[in-house]
Amino acid sequence: MKKRYLSVSVIILLITAVIFQGKYWQSKELKNPRQPEESTKPISCMQLKIWTIAKKEWNNPIKLEVVEMQPPPPEAAQVRGIPGPKYYPVRPYIETSVSPGGLASTVVKGNEQTMPTAIFVRKTAKVIVIPLLESPGSLSARSDGVWSISNQIISHYDTTGVLKQSVKIPGTDIVGVEKDAVWVMSLDEAWFVSASGKVRGPYPWRGFNSSVGSGIALCTLHGDSVRRVQCLEPDGKKYVVPIALSQPIKGTLLSFSKARLLTVGIAGALGYYSTRNVNADLTIENAGLTSTGDAFVSINVDNKWADVCITNGTFRRISIKYEKPDSPFFLPFIRNSFPFPLRLNVVAVEGEKTLVYGFDRAVWYKGDRVEKSFAVDDRVYRKDIFPHHWRTSTNFVAANSSDGTIILSTSGPTGMALIGMRWHPESK
Repeated sequence: MKKRYLSVSVIILLITAVIFQGKYWQSKELKNPRQPEESTKPISCMQLKIWTIAKKEWNNPIKLEVVEMQPPPPEAAQVRGIPGPKYYPVRPYIETSVSPGGLASTVVKGNEQTMPTAIFVRKTAKVIVIPLLESPGSLSARSDGVWSISNQIISHYDTTGVLKQSVKIPGTDIVGVEKDAVWVMSLDEAWFVSASGKVRGPYPWRGFNSSVGSGIALCTLHGDSVRRVQCLEPDGKKYVVPIALSQPIKGTLLSFSKARLLTVGIAGALGYYSTRNVNADLTIENAGLTSTGDAFVSINVDNKWADVCITNGTFRRISIKYEKPDSPFFLPFIRNSFPFPLRLNVVAVEGEKTLVYGFDRAVWYKGDRVEKSFAVDDRVYRKDIFPHHWRTSTNFVAANSSDGTIILSTSGPTGMALIGMRWHPESK
């Protein structure tokens, strides 16, 4: 009987906390007409050049298949106590690889199911949707179509979806290089496959899921305390690229030249290393298209601010600080369960307005003024957030080894887009 009364008391406490939390946000809308602190000029946008490489509207021909997400079963391993919607819709997203033949993107549903489709973008920015016989584990563009690997079989499809050739190789990751060739990798080996399907290897290689192409070679960061770029040639010979850098290299290799090196870490954290002793960090928070079709990229300044950089040359600094109400009815164990600062994300840019959202809170800004601040649950997300929400996947950053162009993959209300970005940390 005591347990029953205790359960009822806990339920009443939770309901009361929700009611007071809602009143808190309603009052906060009136008390915070401006951003919480005075922002500074978004310097990071001055170092970026951003443009739309390609975009594809939904249902032309890729269907907008929205997946309804729900919490995992209680017995599943999960992070508990995260505030915000539990049942919500998710659009498909794309993940892109870069090779001398162009760009190739896989299309993934919200439930992580990959569609049997390849999006092929030539150097001319022409977009071709290629139907595949199987869902790809990884893709690489070639001048006349794509390489696709699935179930340890590497296949060449032309631009109409005709299967031209297949080779069985015990690998799961691929990297395209010059002459329409491709490298296939397992956890500790690599094979070179020519454009005609001739296989060389296997060779010992520890660059699985962290390698890039350079010319005809396969390259990765090698070593622990002193990391250098090591490359593998089609004949199995290895060599080290002589790049004189003063700082230790962190992250996974994205691209390199004789004068600079670009890496990526967790959640879009970029690292720039130069032989001129210029080292810089940049964390990409999100990317998408504005209501007028321009590309936008949001950059994390810190846990309180994000710079929003737009193709048309405009930029803005927006507060992304996440604060829960300090009412006596707020349950502190939710906050204390997170070992890192929580923050909002820029999810939409529409004219002068910017929407930031995260967990159970969203804010519409008009310029630097708070136009509306509100709590978000399942119903509110579906009605007021999802129709505007642009989203990048976990692996949304790639780079062109030849010129260092960073490729960002995103999807949103109107379709999917590939956004190009050049980063110039050495410019003032």
